[in-house]
Amino acid sequence: MAPQKINIKERLSDGEIDLSMSDLQDVPVKEIAVFKKAVSLDLSNNHLKALPGNFATLTHLTKLDLSKNQLTELPENFGDLVKLKYLDLYQNKLQYLPLSFNKLKALKWLDLKDNPLVPAVAKVAGPCLDAKQCQTSARDVVNFFTQVQEQIASDIENRQKQRQKQLEVNQQKEMENKKSKKKEKVKQKKENGPVKENVQKPQNKKSKKAAASVDKHPQKPSSIFKSFMGVTIFIFLLLFVLTSVKFEHTQIVEEKCSDLYSATVNALPPGAKVYVTTLGGYFKYLHDKTGNVTLASVHYVKNTDNFVNAYHTLGDYIKSVLQKIKEEYKKYVS
Repeated sequence: MAPQKINIKERLSDGEIDLSMSDLQDVPVKEIAVFKKAVSLDLSNNHLKALPGNFATLTHLTKLDLSKNQLTELPENFGDLVKLKYLDLYQNKLQYLPLSFNKLKALKWLDLKDNPLVPAVAKVAGPCLDAKQCQTSARDVVNFFTQVQEQIASDIENRQKQRQKQLEVNQQKEMENKKSKKKEKVKQKKENGPVKENVQKPQNKKSKKAAASVDKHPQKPSSIFKSFMGVTIFIFLLLFVLTSVKFEHTQIVEEKCSDLYSATVNALPPGAKVYVTTLGGYFKYLHDKTGNVTLASVHYVKNTDNFVNAYHTLGDYIKSVLQKIKEEYKKYVS
């Protein structure tokens, strides 16, 4: 059943569009954009999991309430909302914030409570338990992403300078080598006449046979190493899929990996944190998508009469594989 279309004009009052508690799963950006004089937008208490890519075109907004939704990420161009002064993201599912947050220079109030933020961002954001703390959170978060952006720009500039310097050094060495060869040829010409080019002599039959023998019998890599790598990759992919669907026996693996990742990110310098957190966001997105696809496939198989036996057989096989992995791990540790 298609969701009922909302009349934005009826929700407009005193410069505010109130779309809270409207069972929204998508934001009607085009309809909202018509009302340029509406500087406040309330989207709280809905079912939003993501904002559309064109959401940042609502640049006339100064106040935005997205609290009590299910947002897992914000658009990368979210910082284009440069007029925002008030931003409420309370009680969502955000782990990361886009780097473009450094552009929200007008932001005076920010609430990020009850979000599973990565430690680096959570520490900067603070608790926001009163108006003063929320104001401090807005200032500190914007300053943090400004510093990260400056660090990234500095790193890029330094790498470009290093590449340019290395290029100049290589060019200088090449010119010196050419001059040296030219002088050597002139010297030899004066002493012995024109320098003859070295002509490679054809190989004799024995050398040809030896070369052919070497080509026919290239050195093979260790079969043990190949087998080990194959098993390692298979186990990684298997755990990746099983943890993505929150399989009971692999839940502890996912928790340990998450704790290790958080500790690693927290220990990194600010310049490296943004790269690692961004990469982690893409990895988590792929992990979640893998879980959705796997669950959909399992649901289809489970509800198809012709595959019921296959479903149960697969479940038993997975349990046996996990048990073997557990036993091998215990042997390895001991």
